[in-house]
Amino acid sequence: MKTLVLILVATQVALAAAQDRLNLEPVKPLDASGSYIHLIGNSLFLTPGKGFGRIKSSDDATGGWFDIGADAAAPKLICQPLPAAWDIVIVGDYAITCNYLKFITVYDTKERPWREVAKLDLPSMAENIVLRGHHAYVADHTAGLVIVDVSTPTQPRIVSQLDPHIDCDAVAFWQNSAVLYGHHEGQIVLADISDPAKPRQTGVCQLPKILNGGELEVEKGFAYVTSKKGLFVVSVTDAANPRLVAEVNLGGVAHDVIVQDDLIFVAAGDRGVRVLDARNPRQPVEIGYYQPGADFVASALAVKKTGAGYYLYAANLAGRAMVLRFQPPANTNP
Repeated sequence: MKTLVLILVATQVALAAAQDRLNLEPVKPLDASGSYIHLIGNSLFLTPGKGFGRIKSSDDATGGWFDIGADAAAPKLICQPLPAAWDIVIVGDYAITCNYLKFITVYDTKERPWREVAKLDLPSMAENIVLRGHHAYVADHTAGLVIVDVSTPTQPRIVSQLDPHIDCDAVAFWQNSAVLYGHHEGQIVLADISDPAKPRQTGVCQLPKILNGGELEVEKGFAYVTSKKGLFVVSVTDAANPRLVAEVNLGGVAHDVIVQDDLIFVAAGDRGVRVLDARNPRQPVEIGYYQPGADFVASALAVKKTGAGYYLYAANLAGRAMVLRFQPPANTNP
């Protein structure tokens, strides 16, 4: 009898846990398709990407610029199409993009569609751009980190470069460190950027060599790194000694990761969208998922907090992008 009670309790706990994860629901599809998505303020940018995607019709992959200021659940189309771009940052009325080519491109966003106004040649293919002050930090494939002065967006210029000899896929920041991700080598490299003109490598963390989409986010001194199986979590608080502290197996590739309010949002390809509680970064726990079927392959995410919940905007390699709503379980509310 005691064994039966234990089995029933365990079953009830498992069912409750499963119910807790059914808190990520679809709201509506967007009237656009693309491989990448970026939220900057209240502007949502969905962009096609060079060499990445299984969009059913190439004519559909036009991307689009949407405003979510009036209603986060119903993005309003401002401009279509958008240029192909793996990444995008906004400086005033200008968009700076990269698309795995040996240059970054500057567009005037006041024009409809956007008009190209400048292009800056780089040592290698640009994969990721992050803005800090009047500098753009570019993950530049085999060239490492390239720092670009964008104080005059129409005249960008390279101010420095750091080559840590990795296939540099992504860059993020922790205090005065740039956190670089080399997915072929399976390395996290930290660089002191207190003087952008003289970046200096400070530490390296070796990860298991699992190829992946090459994305990372940093929050509260932890880097969350995409892998072919899920995520790695790396402590970056000690710039000289970054350390692997956790591996999260999601059962498949993680294409993109966003971290906000101790929540990890993952675009997990064929496995849809996953949400994890990261209050203990050394042991993230899944608390939400959305995995409808073959017509949804999540490649990138943007996240907007509204009240006690979140709206997620998911680029979809199999069709139109999706708006999702996530309500955290009561015991994980930020």
